[in-house]
Amino acid sequence: MKILLDASVYAPLVILAGSRLLRIADRLAILDLTVYEVCNAFWKEARKLHRISTDDAIVACKAAYKASKRITVIGLDDSIVEVAMRIAAEQNITFYDASYIAASIKLGLHLASEDKDILKAGPRYGLTPLRLQDVTLLLERS
Repeated sequence: MKILLDASVYAPLVILAGSRLLRIADRLAILDLTVYEVCNAFWKEARKLHRISTDDAIVACKAAYKASKRITVIGLDDSIVEVAMRIAAEQNITFYDASYIAASIKLGLHLASEDKDILKAGPRYGLTPLRLQDVTLLLERS
């Protein structure tokens, strides 16, 4: 079964695993806006938090984009939009976070996240989100 990675897992995987991430790319999925969110996180690390250089942020963003070419990218459709909006309203979380939960439900995917809102809301919809550590273990075993 495929694992849907949210940005809180995809970003550190790109940094930690690098090209090794491609070994399990066929088992992974992301939403169509995940690369944008991940690149925004790298921008924040560089420009707001000053933890990395702008050049490092560019390299990381390019790596996330290149890896996404080998990973299943999921676009929104009517059913995901409806379920996501209902979850967002019921749980008072962002539509974006709710979209990960909705896509996991509708497409029968495992969800991997470190996001506190997703970790809290997911079980209310029958999901037990995987964590970054779970995905890194999968990577190590492949």
